[in-house]
Amino acid sequence: MIAQLTAGNKVKFQYVDRNRDYSKYPVTVSYEIDEYEGTVLEVRDLTVQRLSRETVARKPEIERSQFLLTVQLSDNKIKSFYDGRVINIQEIKPVPKSFLRRTLDKLKVK
Repeated sequence: MIAQLTAGNKVKFQYVDRNRDYSKYPVTVSYEIDEYEGTVLEVRDLTVQRLSRETVARKPEIERSQFLLTVQLSDNKIKSFYDGRVINIQEIKPVPKSFLRRTLDKLKVK
């Protein structure tokens, strides 16, 4: 689904974060799900536009996927999300204008 999105699409989805506690043995793993909503700025195919070595070296433990979704959230923050951890994504279609609203828009003096 992410591969079909383009810049400007409005979306809402959930994102799964995997947290590891290395202070215990064996390592304890927990999952956290957060909800996001915003406007797609870019869908990046990492097989075409690869990540830099510095990015991978900075956080080698992160699970990455083929697509990286960059979204401007409703609070204007910009975040990126890996496709493999995005769930329940929905494109938010704009509400069509009513006949009356379209008519009034046409009558506005320009």
